[in-house]
Amino acid sequence: MAAKIIRKEGKKLIIEITVDLEDSMLDSGEAIQETVNEAGNLATEEALKQFDSPGEALEIEGKPWRSKGQEEKFYQTPYG
Repeated sequence: MAAKIIRKEGKKLIIEITVDLEDSMLDSGEAIQETVNEAGNLATEEALKQFDSPGEALEIEGKPWRSKGQEEKFYQTPYG
């Protein structure tokens, strides 16, 4: 099972998922859930990137504000 981003068209994200259906419905359901969760994580990661600043210093009310750059963070999402 796998999810991958195929392309981005403006604000649209095209994601392809591949699910291996199992011999039992329970196992198939779990495989589907894992793959859809993976797609949700990919989409959320791309959505968060929209809000990243380019990194240059900003001045607000005469005070400089700087970015620490990209940092790895963990978020709780409906997809795990």
